[in-house]
Amino acid sequence: MRIAIVDDFAPERETLRVRLQNQLARLALQAEISEFESGSEFLSAAGKNRFNLVFLDIYMENENGIDTAKALRQFDKDCLLVFTTSSMDHALDGFRVRAVHYLVKPYSDKELSDLFDEIINRLPSLFRNYVR
Repeated sequence: MRIAIVDDFAPERETLRVRLQNQLARLALQAEISEFESGSEFLSAAGKNRFNLVFLDIYMENENGIDTAKALRQFDKDCLLVFTTSSMDHALDGFRVRAVHYLVKPYSDKELSDLFDEIINRLPSLFRNYVR
């Protein structure tokens, strides 16, 4: 499984990476986690080798995560998309690009755990090949 973290703030990316690694360990899943500091950098990588799951910040310095998600949907309709942001202002926009969830910072480990459990329950076939 390939997971992307897209956030222009390095400490946020690192924190989420550690939290994702904890969730993957809890569920005995393997994944490659890649970090991107911009939507355009992510889209370039995703165009070459698609991701299964992306955690996408909405408010980035020179880009908007909603615009990044719209561009992603032009060539990848199946990637699971989770917005991680500090505001509920774009929740409706998130659903328009078929986001599976919208995590408002600061979110808890329980929220992240519940999200992973929900995704696995809804799409078990996605994870079948990634069990350790």
